Amino acid sequence: MERRAGWVSRVPESLWSRPDVVAALRCRDIAGLLVLIRRYAGCSQNDLAGVTGIAQGRISEYMRGRRLPTLDTIERIADGVAMPPQCRRLLGLAPERR
Repeated sequence: MERRAGWVSRVPESLWSRPDVVAALRCRDIAGLLVLIRRYAGCSQNDLAGVTGIAQGRISEYMRGRRLPTLDTIERIADGVAMPPQCRRLLGLAPERR
């Protein structure tokens, strides 16, 4: 799946300091985090699929809690939405992908 350059720039920097986003990161609530990113960044599941390389249907499954993402998938999400290092740490990831 081709990644769409440019969408990441639409994620407002303020998103990462919102209390509900921080809570989702701390709880490692990927479904909630994806919902919040969609809500506050104004993106679609297809946008998320494009920047992460994860199929839209799989993104939907994660958002509905029907499937749990692997650590590699969580890394791909963090990379795709240009998650800042401090947020990656809250999520339990290394500050940057190796």
